[in-house]
Amino acid sequence: MTQETPQGGRLPTEPLECRQRAEDTTLPDMDRLLWAVLAVAGEMAAVRRALAKRR
Repeated sequence: MTQETPQGGRLPTEPLECRQRAEDTTLPDMDRLLWAVLAVAGEMAAVRRALAKRR
């Protein structure tokens, strides 16, 4: 992944934002793959938090 800051000046922090980056065909494939992994990790963390609240 490149070290450059995106045009918006901040990096995505929510899974949806990461997923949108992963689907951005203007980015290199490796960057898109990394964003996809981050999106899945973020979604899994949200699921874990929701399950922990149910206990």
